This record gives sequence, C-alpha cells and structure tokens, in this order.
Amino acid sequence: MKGTPMQAAPADQAALLTIVELDAKAKALEARKRHLPEHEQLNELNAKRHGLADAATKASTKAADDEVAMRRVEEDLQTATTRLARDRKRIDDGVVNDARSIASLEAEIAHLHTRISELEDKQLEFMVAIEDAKKQAEAAKASRGDVENQMRGLIASRDEATKAADAELAELASQRATVVGGLPDALVAVYEKAASRGGGGASQLKAGRCTGCGLMLDALARRAAEEAPADELVRCAECGRIFVRN
Repeated sequence: MKGTPMQAAPADQAALLTIVELDAKAKALEARKRHLPEHEQLNELNAKRHGLADAATKASTKAADDEVAMRRVEEDLQTATTRLARDRKRIDDGVVNDARSIASLEAEIAHLHTRISELEDKQLEFMVAIEDAKKQAEAAKASRGDVENQMRGLIASRDEATKAADAELAELASQRATVVGGLPDALVAVYEKAASRGGGGASQLKAGRCTGCGLMLDALARRAAEEAPADELVRCAECGRIFVRN
C-alpha cells in the first residue's frame, strides 16, 4: 500500500531554493579557496627555490673540492720549487763538478722548470674555477633570497584571500542556519538526503523539466506533478530533488 505523501507548506518548499543558492555559493567559494592563484604560484616558486638551493650547494661543493685539489697542487709546487732551489745551489756551490752529474742536474732543473710551469698553470686554473664557483653559489643564494621574498608576499596574499573566503563562508553558513531553523525538521531531512547525492536537494519544475538534473518528465508524470496539492512534496524521479512548483 502506497504511503501518504509528505506535506510541507508551499512557502517552506520555496525556501529550499534559498538553501540551494546558499549551498551553491558555499561550494563555489570552497572551490575558489582550493584554487587560489597563489597556490600554483607558490608551488612554482618553491620548486624554483629548491633548484636554486641545489645549485648553490653544487657550486659551493665544487669550490670546496677545487680548493682541496689546489692545495695538493700547491704542495707539489712547493716541493718542485724547493727541489729546484736545492739543485741550483748544488751547482752554484760547486758541490757537483763532474760533467755527467752537472748534465744530470741541468736536465732535472729543466724538467723542474716545466713541472713548475704546469703546476702554476693548474694553480691559476683552480683559482679561476674556485672564484667562478663561489660567484655562482652567491648568485644562486641571492636569487633564492629573492624567490623567498616573493613567496612571503604570496603567502600573505593567500592568507588574506583565505581569511576573506572563510568570513564569507561563515556568513553563508549563518544565513543557511537561519533559513533551516525556520523549516520543519522532516522537510530539512528530506532536502539534506537528496542533496547528499550531489547538487542541491531542491529544484524548480519549469515547462515539465527538472532544473536540477535536466530530466524532462513524460506527460503523465508532468500532469501528476502539476496537479498535486501545493503542500504535497513532489520529487524528481531521476535525481530525487524536491520540486518547487510555480
């Protein structure tokens, strides 16, 4: 046996459309909060910030490694220079006086000159490389600082926009509570259940069509809906929304 149709005053049914409107505004506002332009900009800048931090670390590490390598070159240079000075002194002091020994020392001195020249070139190359790496590290750090300043500005802007949206949401919630407070609990329960399926819990029936889901009622269903008593709850067979009939 078919149950007795639920009833609600036409004015109460019409008030459901206000709830639909308020819910739609709140939903749009929540979506706007989630998709604030600052969110994407902050993500992009944060990725850039990490890239600059990595670049600074890489350049600093290279400078440190090159300094270690340059110290080894300087140690070799010091050894070669000391040995060269010693060989020259041996010749100058006449410690070595036979032709073969003198020729051997002169050959070693020539080799040491070449070796010292090569080491000095390497030393210079490392000095330039270290200076360049340190400049790169400082430039990356400075750029990272600029990016962080931009992020601070965006965070402030995002927080302000979020605060404004939260204030609007609180106002919408207050308005909704006022409307809901003036309606029968049973009617609100039906509305909330229908709304939980997605979209609002009420819609208008215009020219035989549900403005919520777009369903076009057949002639029999349309006639039944239009001829039902004004205080009878009529619902869409497709989406379950409560029809607010004009």
